[in-house]
Amino acid sequence: MATFFGEILPVISRAVDDDDDDESFENLETYVKIKWKKEAQEEMELTKDKKLQVNAFVLAVGPAATGFTQTYVTHKNYEIIGAMFCGMKEDDVNTFGQMSPTDKTCYIYRKCDYPSALVCECNYDIRPEYAHSFVNQLMSCLNLCEGHVVIFGSTFTSEYKSDVPTSDMNPPFMRALKTASFLGTPMAPYLEQPNVATGLPAQMLTYCHIHKLNAVLYMCYTDSIHLDFATLKTFQPLIESTPVKYMREENKKASETLKKIVDLHTKHSTLYM
Repeated sequence: MATFFGEILPVISRAVDDDDDDESFENLETYVKIKWKKEAQEEMELTKDKKLQVNAFVLAVGPAATGFTQTYVTHKNYEIIGAMFCGMKEDDVNTFGQMSPTDKTCYIYRKCDYPSALVCECNYDIRPEYAHSFVNQLMSCLNLCEGHVVIFGSTFTSEYKSDVPTSDMNPPFMRALKTASFLGTPMAPYLEQPNVATGLPAQMLTYCHIHKLNAVLYMCYTDSIHLDFATLKTFQPLIESTPVKYMREENKKASETLKKIVDLHTKHSTLYM
């Protein structure tokens, strides 16, 4: 399988024989591959810790979160410097350009005039079994000791536990969690107990907490099965959040971009109806 950068990656089948042991099956389930452009790899080799020096990092997981960052952050003055591939199968359709909702590619962008600012966009929701390996491989290449991390994700209101009926919640709505090292106040209400974050966003926040990094997780709760304008616009206030406000440039065609993203996912959702 050819990647965006031209390398050939082995395609691992999820099929296993009855004789395969549990450990082999687990290795298949947690398969994650990260590739860096030559320039980024050379930069790492020149540093003492063999890592990219990063002051601002954004992780967007899922179509709503990536739609937001594509519209307001990476639309201008960003270049792709890396990519992560998770759980690809032989019959997966991948454009390697995130032009299809089925693309199982996560691209890492760097701001051209702010090289210590990175954005990782995962166009699809990373399955939980890949999350630990994904975070460890990615963060092992980044030095974020003095930086800020913001994580965007979304899930359904059916996952939200509250005494208030779902019909009275007025979804979509936002909730936040932060690490102890982040001394500021998130731009959304805290996620109430007994609710918990899950998947890749939770794994990244846990990693940041353990390593004493400044990090905030913003989770959008929506009742829409398909990506829509209301869900995308829920993230809009976060344009002024730290560190996003230092990483973005105005997009005068934001409405057009949002429409294209919604149309893309709508067409895919109704393809087999």
